[in-house]
Amino acid sequence: MIENKRKIEFLQEFLDTVEKKANTVGSRQAPFLQEVLPYISPEDEPTPIYYSKKNSKIQINGYLYFENLNILNLYIVDYEPLFTIDSIPVINATEIKEVANRAKRFFTNADSIFEASDKSMEFIDLIKLIKSDRDEIEEINIFVVSNKFYLTNRPIDLSIPGIETVNVHVWDMDRVYKLSEAEQGIREFDIQFVEEYDSVIQLMHVPKSTNNSLIDCYIGAIPAVLLAKLYDDWGPKLVERNVRSFLQARGGTNKGIRETLKDSEQRELFVAYNNGISSVAKFGDIVQVGDSNLYEIKSLTSWQIVNGGQTTASIHQAYKNGVDLEDIYVQTKLTILNTTELTTSLNIDRHDLEDQLITKISEYANTQNKINKSDLLANTRFMSDIEILSRSTWIPAFNNLKEESKWYFERARGQYMVDISRRSKGKEQTAFKKMYPKENVITKVELAKYFMSWDGYPHVSSKGGEEAFKKFMDLNSQYWKLSLNDNEESSNPIQNISSDFYKELIARKLINVYVAKIVDGMQLKGYRANVIYYTVAMLGYIYKERISLIDVWNMQELSDDWKDVVRIIAANALNYLRESAGEQNVTQWAKKQDCWDGFIKESASVLESLI
Repeated sequence: MIENKRKIEFLQEFLDTVEKKANTVGSRQAPFLQEVLPYISPEDEPTPIYYSKKNSKIQINGYLYFENLNILNLYIVDYEPLFTIDSIPVINATEIKEVANRAKRFFTNADSIFEASDKSMEFIDLIKLIKSDRDEIEEINIFVVSNKFYLTNRPIDLSIPGIETVNVHVWDMDRVYKLSEAEQGIREFDIQFVEEYDSVIQLMHVPKSTNNSLIDCYIGAIPAVLLAKLYDDWGPKLVERNVRSFLQARGGTNKGIRETLKDSEQRELFVAYNNGISSVAKFGDIVQVGDSNLYEIKSLTSWQIVNGGQTTASIHQAYKNGVDLEDIYVQTKLTILNTTELTTSLNIDRHDLEDQLITKISEYANTQNKINKSDLLANTRFMSDIEILSRSTWIPAFNNLKEESKWYFERARGQYMVDISRRSKGKEQTAFKKMYPKENVITKVELAKYFMSWDGYPHVSSKGGEEAFKKFMDLNSQYWKLSLNDNEESSNPIQNISSDFYKELIARKLINVYVAKIVDGMQLKGYRANVIYYTVAMLGYIYKERISLIDVWNMQELSDDWKDVVRIIAANALNYLRESAGEQNVTQWAKKQDCWDGFIKESASVLESLI
């Protein structure tokens, strides 16, 4: 009951944010997808589109194409307004599959949809892509994003004629909730290998120099069939610390693992080809075998696979497809944390220390994989200083009223909701939300995109949050890269940020919001995000000397004098993007420097005379 109550409260907070944004944009599905996407992957940013035909049971809400890998991601939203939430709203496997089938039908009916549709609509770009690259696409990932709870967690099997691999990824509120909880530290759960799986894992203990070590480490191999069964039962919970690596696994790696398992001549080489998994647990029932260095793992508490998520998922997929996994083993490293005695003697919180250790183990175990720069740089002094200023800088009040609210810079994903949950429900939470309203929450990648668009990099903002953040950090390296002292040793950052620098960051957000509201009111057909980025960039390019960012901060908005200017630039931006793209995908064209350079060359001289 307590857990269900926590889930309902989480859902209410999450959907409240969606409903507020829906009132602005006139749609619930788009803002809901945007709220869930950072949990799925902060790096891969799909192109938002919308197509729905209820009679034909066809729907699509976004797509992302990896041309060099021949992988197409399709995103579809299942959103039902829940104005009163007394119990957990659930969705079953049959309903999930029907939602996934709507996206499948968009793909299989692309030709007829193209013939019947207005060619100016944004989803036409996806249809053109399907028509031109249909024979090259090897893998389709359908992401079902639902505001209900998929509690059975059963895999969804789906096939599409002519496509070798079809995966259905379910992102329900239970998964988002668990991942949000994982951001606060792994919640304890027990896996009983003997009682539940009639099996044990035998591993060798790695010698250590002291009996008071923080960790015990074991190495060896785990039967592939046992790993597949564990993933079948526990699903994403096993890879919460590795969820990004798993979701960003590309088709080539997964395909290689599956082909090796299927090929009778390569099966015995699997352990040589594959790097295996690295895992961590808080406790374990571990028994020494005789006087040897061999140990039997009978149970583990809060077991997490921190590296090897795609290996685990691929073995599971082979298992579900009937591939014989007998005599196949996966090399394994298991780290057990010994924090209880240390935290007691030092009077520190055990869970905090465990979480720090698990985070470090996870980070270093994944160093051979691509790590998101936004994650690695989240703890720089630069990011911390922005966070500190957001907690101490009041928003200017008007009419001699008392200052009541601040902006909330979310340095880590889910930080705002964590801060709310730490406070008692009622007066404490109400006071916190009054000081930090939801609409004033801004993430590090949002901050970066707003910065890039105003400072003349709309093509970078169009590439998504991760690319924008990399460029943002490069342009502001003086605030976080260390200088060298006389002994050529790292010392302090070259420069510290000021209060005005922080205020100007927020002012860029305010300008982007101002432009977005006007663009939404114009009801332009398609490419909303790109039009906003290019409009803001052109506004800054032409009129930066006339617009004081500090004045925008003080007023908390851009003057209404700029409304007509923004409308004209926005209409011009949309026409330019469509016409200059030619036969190219407009969204992909907007990501190129040449697109921005061309917009300046073609339109700047005309638009600069508006005021």
